[in-house]
Amino acid sequence: MTGSPGTGAPAPRRVNVTFSPPTPNGDLHLGHLAGPVLNSDVCARSQKVLGHDVAFATSTDDNQTYVVTTAERLGTTPEALIQHALDSVTASLELAGVDVDLFERPDADYTAYVRSFFTRLWEHGAFDLREVELPYDAGTGEYKAEAFVTGRCPTCLAHARAGVCEACGLYNLPGALLPVADTASALPRRPVPIWVLDLERHRSLITNWYRTSDVRLRPDLAKVVTDTLAGRLPYIPVTYPSTWGITVDWDGPDVHPQAINAWPEIYVGHLYWLQQARLDPQAECDELVQFIGIDNGFYNAFVYVTLALLAARHGMPVHLPRTRTLTNQYYMLEGRKFSTSKGDVRWARDYLETVGRDRARFVLALTSPELQQAEFSEPIAADTIAARYDAPLATIAEALGALTGRTIDTTPSPWWDAALQASRRRFEDAYRLEDFSVRKAAEAVALHLEVLALRAGDIRPDDPSEVSGALRFLWALRTLGWPVTPDLAEHISSAFAGPSTVGKAPLLADLSTTPENPFRGLTVPAAPPTPTP
Repeated sequence: MTGSPGTGAPAPRRVNVTFSPPTPNGDLHLGHLAGPVLNSDVCARSQKVLGHDVAFATSTDDNQTYVVTTAERLGTTPEALIQHALDSVTASLELAGVDVDLFERPDADYTAYVRSFFTRLWEHGAFDLREVELPYDAGTGEYKAEAFVTGRCPTCLAHARAGVCEACGLYNLPGALLPVADTASALPRRPVPIWVLDLERHRSLITNWYRTSDVRLRPDLAKVVTDTLAGRLPYIPVTYPSTWGITVDWDGPDVHPQAINAWPEIYVGHLYWLQQARLDPQAECDELVQFIGIDNGFYNAFVYVTLALLAARHGMPVHLPRTRTLTNQYYMLEGRKFSTSKGDVRWARDYLETVGRDRARFVLALTSPELQQAEFSEPIAADTIAARYDAPLATIAEALGALTGRTIDTTPSPWWDAALQASRRRFEDAYRLEDFSVRKAAEAVALHLEVLALRAGDIRPDDPSEVSGALRFLWALRTLGWPVTPDLAEHISSAFAGPSTVGKAPLLADLSTTPENPFRGLTVPAAPPTPTP
């Protein structure tokens, strides 16, 4: 964390930021954007503002079984669905201003990297061959797992798919779900050997990781860790009898084909794509920050940690940086969880086009479900944008119009100096990785605008200290607010004919450096018109 004025600033750190790879079964909805996607972008931008060396990368999650089930439901092919989703999500990320260094889809090099990673761990004896019972479709000769199997969670009774239950966050093997009629969970079960990661076998490795870590978990993830460690740790399938995904030949050519489970694969994907973003396979980092929905919490907390520790133990080229897994709860749409598969969505691209990029980023950050479930209501969101963003900006633009042609050439008054230091502390608290909060960052933007709007009308043009204080307070928002509202930062730069902030973070270390050019007036685009019902 860059130090406050008067303190020494630590050396820049290498920070890697990533978010859960989107399953390519549709475009991004507001639940995705308000959760891991926007959180990770604000985090990556904030660390750049603090002067750190940041890599920000992820990919689509092509090998999930959800791709197959969605393609079947839509009457298309998995490949066509993946390509369409990649194009759609890429366009939505750009429209949202998510400044990711690299967003790709798995290719041949990626597949070889993943296969090599798991094969080397298999050669070192990290996995166990275990016979499990899976639902079996005798008509097709296929075993059913993951998204192909739905039922009731045996822990909390919520509707669930095989894998992690989205309601309680705990893990269920496909055969453990309480069957539901006319679904794959009701098929006869048949034993089949698969390779598994037995977490109980590696319990000491896991508990030592958490015992020695100085990273605080968010409460929801901490509960998943505590609840899981309280009992016998489950075994997690590393392979499934399937041809969908990255296949391995560990059992020889005469055995039913096995493919790597797409959930453990995600960890290796993070390694690969962040290396690609840094253009250095051996690049180390000081901090790895992962943004995920709580439904992915179990995998991050147990499977990814164990894979990383085992790889390091066996001399594989894996580094163990300080790792922060920042979860978010569910974003609700009129009381229902956003869900592409269930049709409960408000598409991110449609909303961004309706309200504009900065306005959408502002209100979604302000209501992000980072610690508890949050409700998205379009009328309430519109009122919030109008009252806490558009109205103060309009007041500021009008009031400061009287200062056109003035420069920041005098020591600000004590009032403005104290206000700026207080606002800076709010932003620094929000951006500090130990307590990172996108909601606090958006609230800091709102309060900065509110203070400037309330004071701007009382500025006496004949008082140089007041003029300089107000203009410097506006100029500071170019840096402090850039992670949340990058377009506003660029408008402020233009108001002073300053350097562009597009693709280049303004640095907190330069906050005391004021623009040499006179203020030309602040112009902010009007809100898009409300569409006719």
